[in-house]
Amino acid sequence: MNDRMAILGGTFTPLHDGHRALLHSAFQTASHDGDGDGHVVVGLTSTDLATETRSDPSHAELLGPFDARRDALEQTLERVSGAYTATYEISKLTDAYGPAVSRENADALVVAPEGKAHRRAHDLNDERIDRGFRPLEIHTSPFVVAEDGHRISSTRIRDGEIDRHGRLLSGESPPDSDRMR
Repeated sequence: MNDRMAILGGTFTPLHDGHRALLHSAFQTASHDGDGDGHVVVGLTSTDLATETRSDPSHAELLGPFDARRDALEQTLERVSGAYTATYEISKLTDAYGPAVSRENADALVVAPEGKAHRRAHDLNDERIDRGFRPLEIHTSPFVVAEDGHRISSTRIRDGEIDRHGRLLSGESPPDSDRMR
């Protein structure tokens, strides 16, 4: 395959505008750089891996079944991908590295701006080098902020603070709401 390949991964639940920004970044990276139409590989964390990697393993239960998460991700990818030339696939992540380490012809890794994501990306590149592969470019998608100025996150959505688009649910007014009238 000569297409430029961008890879990203996560639990993607509940899917929110921050995830959509991450997906758009991956499609932009694959579609608009290099030869060919591009290809995006989305690693979706298995329930077992989510249980292993959570600081509190019981939080993995909040993610929902893998098949339901996969179906929701597929629907979102169908909508997002329409704006780009790149094709896509969903790969089940059963280990911390997934296809980003096993696919020699991968070009780029798209990550969230959190420090933890960048540390994992650099660890992943170290593993690629150990395997004799070239390191991946690391592309950072921007945070998407809620109307209160704090980033949108799945945890905030599950806690009932915001909805999937970053709108406040607690009845609080966003900062400077008087100026918006």
